[in-house]
Amino acid sequence: MFQSRRFDPVFQRSTPSRPDLRRPRSLARAFAVGVSLLALAACGPATDELPEDAGLEETGGPVELLVTAAFTAVEGGGGAVGFLPDPQAPSLGLVLSAPRIGGLDLYDLDGVLKTRHTGERLSGLATAPNFELRGESLPLIFGAAADSQAVRGFAVVRDGAQVLDLPLGAIEPLDGVSGLCLMREGTGFVELVVLSTGAHAEIWRVRDAGEDQLSVERIRDFPLPAPARQCAAFDGDIYTASPAGGLARLTADGTLLADARYPAASLTIGEFNGTRLVLAADGNGETVDTFDAATLEAGISIDIVDGLSTPGVQSPGALAVTSADYGYTAYANGLLAVYDTDAGRLKVVSRDALTRAVVAAD
Repeated sequence: MFQSRRFDPVFQRSTPSRPDLRRPRSLARAFAVGVSLLALAACGPATDELPEDAGLEETGGPVELLVTAAFTAVEGGGGAVGFLPDPQAPSLGLVLSAPRIGGLDLYDLDGVLKTRHTGERLSGLATAPNFELRGESLPLIFGAAADSQAVRGFAVVRDGAQVLDLPLGAIEPLDGVSGLCLMREGTGFVELVVLSTGAHAEIWRVRDAGEDQLSVERIRDFPLPAPARQCAAFDGDIYTASPAGGLARLTADGTLLADARYPAASLTIGEFNGTRLVLAADGNGETVDTFDAATLEAGISIDIVDGLSTPGVQSPGALAVTSADYGYTAYANGLLAVYDTDAGRLKVVSRDALTRAVVAAD
């Protein structure tokens, strides 16, 4: 049986990796704003107060939003993105990426790769930053290993950003695994939305029952409007994305509430000053597109452009937004992380600047 602070031998430790440093891409555009935007444009964390109009440029087309920072480029391409905030020390929170070659990359807020944990390719990520395991809070990560049709679990030791393979009961959906997302987190348990390879989803509960493995239980299953590869949950609703089937909003028991014909390759959802939006990318364009979270009616498109010293996002891939406090001035109210497939690196935008952009365009 594994205990807090002393992990069972079935855990496997990751080893810190030396990042593969590359020269950043040359600026593709002339910078769009003046010196007053320096706090958002710098590659490192911002430390000054943000101007009211920081990062936003009126163009008549897509809303232009300045990139805040770019992370270290590493080999492997970018897949799903996630967050592990640290409520005790916000500036020590971590940003996750699942490289297409497999495993997990953990970055700090300076954009430095802290750890590369080798393993299977993960097509979806879900995090439980404050899981109560044997009486202590331990961050957990769950990933959809589509190649082996399984769900994998990981525990994170914040000191040294160590990743350990988690003893997890077998999650065996009826129709394989193509992706997953977090439904909700409670005391000693999490519920995951597991997407199948067909037009089907299941809700699984993972909890600590005091046994050698975390116990798992299928709660319910339901059909989807179309096969989905990405999902997100917000306030009890489930949102799915499919390049062929588009976007869909469903209740927790699978009732379809809204849909949109948009070839979504990735999506995330957040609330911005009372406006709840789905953010999505089709994997081929240059913008992040927004949709009303209730109706899935299309809204503005956002073009993440060059900062004064950081190239913008040329080709948005995986994306995720969080309202969690990540410290520093720019990240106190959260951030948007986007994998730029053209540049081969994660880039981030202050959620404050993103909120001003969507509110000003409303």
